[in-house]
Amino acid sequence: MDTNNKQSVVHDGWDEYANKRIYQSRGKVGIWRSLGFGAFSFFSISMQGLVGAWLMFFYTTFAGLSAGQGATIFLIGRVADAIVSLIMGNISDNVYKYKIGRKYGRRHLFILAAAPAVLIAITMWVAGMNFWYYLITYLIVTVLMSTLQIPWETLPNEMTKDFNARTKMSTTRMVLAGLGGMLTQFVPAQLFKYFPKSSPEPYILMQVIFSVATFFLILITYHTTWEHFVTKKEAKKLEAEALEENNGQKPNLKSELKNYFSTFKIKTFRLHMGIYLSSYFATILFSTVFVYYIVYVLRMSTSVSGFLQSLSIVSIPVTIIAGFAVTKFTYRSLYIFGYSLILISAANWAFVALTRPAHMMVWLIVGMSFYEVGLYILYFAPWNVFPFIPDLDTLVTGKNRAGLFASVMTFINQISQGLASVVAGYLLDFAHFRQSASGAVSQPQSATNMIIFIVSGGVGFMILLAMFFAARFHLSKKTFKVLAQELGRLQKGGSMKDVDPHTKAVCEDLTGVKYDSIDFWKKNDKPTIQK
Repeated sequence: MDTNNKQSVVHDGWDEYANKRIYQSRGKVGIWRSLGFGAFSFFSISMQGLVGAWLMFFYTTFAGLSAGQGATIFLIGRVADAIVSLIMGNISDNVYKYKIGRKYGRRHLFILAAAPAVLIAITMWVAGMNFWYYLITYLIVTVLMSTLQIPWETLPNEMTKDFNARTKMSTTRMVLAGLGGMLTQFVPAQLFKYFPKSSPEPYILMQVIFSVATFFLILITYHTTWEHFVTKKEAKKLEAEALEENNGQKPNLKSELKNYFSTFKIKTFRLHMGIYLSSYFATILFSTVFVYYIVYVLRMSTSVSGFLQSLSIVSIPVTIIAGFAVTKFTYRSLYIFGYSLILISAANWAFVALTRPAHMMVWLIVGMSFYEVGLYILYFAPWNVFPFIPDLDTLVTGKNRAGLFASVMTFINQISQGLASVVAGYLLDFAHFRQSASGAVSQPQSATNMIIFIVSGGVGFMILLAMFFAARFHLSKKTFKVLAQELGRLQKGGSMKDVDPHTKAVCEDLTGVKYDSIDFWKKNDKPTIQK
């Protein structure tokens, strides 16, 4: 009997893959499992971490491009990336419809492809090429990063529903990202000591080191994580729901765009995106211009910039502490604390540049320490929040759209980074910044003044905007628990009429949707039988 059942499943092209390792939960999500998941963080660090810290400086100092040309490359790359990012989540969510997606996993298929893709980033750091070469290589690397990273970002939502387990995964991810961020500064700082200031070689060498190491880290993630398998029965149900939603028509461009915009129906997601957009905009302004601040305003070496930014090593204890704090305090409190530290550091950059105090390195180290602590709280909180947002949407729609939300979030991230790079680049051009192909050259006063303005005033303004959104953010462990319990009750067939007033109020506050207007769960309400 067992043999017959096995034979009936083996060649069906669908449920035969349900027992593959990538679909099997392998016990509790502990620290080692979280480390396996988080190892993939080095993919974005290798593809974009070095870019944020050094590529604009490389373009204007060793490639002969103007700051405006560098900004144009970033803008075109980010726009293309944003478009791809917007559709990638939906592709990942639906690739199970094809045999390759069922066989290799709708998430793990892309994770595996990321391993060879990370080696392509090396091509960005070849000196002496023309504008079109740098545009094409940046475009390819940027699009690949989001295309292959988005499916990975959905894994916490599929591997566990437990708040603490998801927090552990997100915290571990951010600890490793922090370690990687520190290495993107520390490794170049060491390499700069062994090469002349006019040599572009340390830039390509640092990319080779990161790309090769990341190749193997991605394979660790592939073998230590799992995802949800969409059965044939579940697939038919999802297809029927999609047809019903589109009035019996198959999804088209219009319906897909409507689907993307529907994510902003969730109030918490709108606030989350406001926080994410403005705060990340500030960090890109800073990372783009800080090396200019050190080299051209303070007249120090690039190795000093690398050393100061390698203080991001504080991210490891900060992220661990933040992971604990988020279970005790609200995300709102965490945001406000982190942003306050960044505001203090922004004031410090202007003070140091304008007054040139004694013991300048001490001031720089203190300022950077404040910035890095605030920065890694800024990095930690949004990605710790994200795994819980699809559940808010599930309460409203009855669907698991984690991939869609990951796409929209990555889309906003790319727009933010692209705009920030453009703003920084064109402001430098406006201030008559001088480019070079053979190392740093002297700059006019207008350029150094603009650098100070960006690194201090520009960063400070965007952080204040993020603080405005954060003050209105109500998702926390306590409020999520209330919503999760209600979602679980409804998924088990509970009636919407039985909701208590407090739960109803919390759900409405987090989703921004009137509880009684939610249609999906009304199917649970059975008519009262008159006796």
